[in-house]
Amino acid sequence: MNDEERHYNHEEFAAAAPTPVNPGETMPAKVGVLAPDFEASTLDGTVVRLSDFRGKRHVVIMTGAVTSPMCAFEVPAFNQLHQEFASRDVSFFLLYTRESHPAENYPSHSSWEQKLAHARDLQQLENVRFPILVDSLDGKIHRSYGTWPNALFVIHKDGRLIFRSNMANDREFRQFLDDLTAAERAAAEGRVLHLQYSERIVLHEADQATHRRVYERAGPKAFEDYWAKRPQNRNRWP
Repeated sequence: MNDEERHYNHEEFAAAAPTPVNPGETMPAKVGVLAPDFEASTLDGTVVRLSDFRGKRHVVIMTGAVTSPMCAFEVPAFNQLHQEFASRDVSFFLLYTRESHPAENYPSHSSWEQKLAHARDLQQLENVRFPILVDSLDGKIHRSYGTWPNALFVIHKDGRLIFRSNMANDREFRQFLDDLTAAERAAAEGRVLHLQYSERIVLHEADQATHRRVYERAGPKAFEDYWAKRPQNRNRWP
């Protein structure tokens, strides 16, 4: 491994302390401009290029890992969204990034083969029904968009980034997809459209049961690393 790969693949839970006042400032990919292009392989070795979707389909990218509780919590809902919106020119991908809570069973990545194996476990353990893309060992795609563990991005079929969130939220996202696809239908019928831009910051309660389940899967170190960063929660959460 080179220095960049070692730096990206932290060996313990790396909590943002304190959480940024504006998480959007930590995400280099900006809404309204061309999204960073990328190329990555699926679990079966198929090469996917963002440019291949230009003019054809919108692309949804959700980041995650087998040790990410937030990813595990959102997968069932995103499986459903994938099923519903695939016929409306929307392609879903899960970008496998780095371990959120590396521990005994799923340590930080030291090789691409190990990362691929972890991604396959995520697919099986959480029943991910849409394609998983495996990022490079140094997290090239992740770093170009924003290195949150369960971030969400949408690239319009014209190539622009039109949605980003540091955390996936299926309820909010369903409304966005409904609006996006309804606008396309309206435009095709020649109706007048207005351009909306919005930003918001909101708190969401973490799902304790999912966090506990994913920490147990990762190994005892996941609990200890978390409690080291959040000592007030020792033996009470998750």
